[in-house]
Amino acid sequence: MHIFFCLRVFVMKRFVLGLLISSISLLPLFAMADHPPKRLLRNFMAFSALGETGKLGKFDVNVAVYGALPKEKTTTKDNSALDKIFADKFNFAAIVMKGDEIIYERYNSKKGIDSNFPLLGMSMSKTAAGAAVGALLCDGRLKSLDDKAGDYSSFLKTTPYRDVSVRNILQMNSGVSPIGRSDEKRFNRKARGVAKFSGAADVRGALKFYKTAARKQGETMNYHSSDSLALSVLVEEIAGKPLSDVFHQYVFQKFSGDGYMHWTADKSGTTVTYSDLVMTAKDWARFGRFIMTERRKESCLGAFFSDGVKNAVASPNPSKQYGYQSWIYQVNGKPAFAFQGHGGQFLVLNDSKDIVLLTLSFNESYAAGNLFKNITKFAEQLN
Repeated sequence: MHIFFCLRVFVMKRFVLGLLISSISLLPLFAMADHPPKRLLRNFMAFSALGETGKLGKFDVNVAVYGALPKEKTTTKDNSALDKIFADKFNFAAIVMKGDEIIYERYNSKKGIDSNFPLLGMSMSKTAAGAAVGALLCDGRLKSLDDKAGDYSSFLKTTPYRDVSVRNILQMNSGVSPIGRSDEKRFNRKARGVAKFSGAADVRGALKFYKTAARKQGETMNYHSSDSLALSVLVEEIAGKPLSDVFHQYVFQKFSGDGYMHWTADKSGTTVTYSDLVMTAKDWARFGRFIMTERRKESCLGAFFSDGVKNAVASPNPSKQYGYQSWIYQVNGKPAFAFQGHGGQFLVLNDSKDIVLLTLSFNESYAAGNLFKNITKFAEQLN
């Protein structure tokens, strides 16, 4: 069960809250683009504390909170070669898993980060949204990814998504949003309820910005928040509860048990799925390991993720494709499942070497997928 911000469920470290109160209260935390590292750091810290404060800067934000933060003793596993790479002042945390074992972990103690600290995954959150869709497919409430979204959602039936297949929405291939992301700031602010939309967070209201589709579905992949939010509405109407609940029940608890997570919601409780999922670094890594394991077991959910890899669509970047709310790179000459988020949030699964590699950073110059020059190349070399 989740609770919203009205109940406080965890206590952040005193010095971190001091930082937030003193430096964020006047900060307009409503977009992540074009921020230098210092400002991006404060934004990320505000998201970490959101489960307690209910605020992003001066804006009240609704948030669904699950579980309690762990209080385990933080340990680090050193490796001098890896330390040279991950000992970066803009890196919050780095974890390498071999099989089910964490063989390397490092936290930025100078920023107050340890293994218990909840960290924002930015657009890595989209992979969690995709997993929630897969969960409903596996329990039979969603019959086929080729079904029309409007067949399951009365709201989406009133939008350009009415005849778009669930598969095309998962693949950012709906054709609804205009090519590019020039309008995305307004869209995201409306969904989250910040800036001029303060107090009026409305995922459905954001989706109503689009009166007609920009092009035919399946024609051109366009990375945009709108498709992820459409999935949030779809899952909520099928399941009768927010997407964050579905992810927590059917996915998160399987790799974290009673662990902690929180996820932003709009004023009605609809999950803001284009970003905003917060978990500990270990749980982000475990999520990646969970996907790798499910795919190897060929479970229903594993088959869903594998289908996303197999049927990935071309993206504007020729070095990667797009699956079911996840990126597909090439590692060791084979398709590799990857999560990625703005500012250097990256998780890549190297199946051939049984490796999960996670980095969580706060520097926009670390283009996702290109942290430390070429992170997929680095993933190939890990043993």
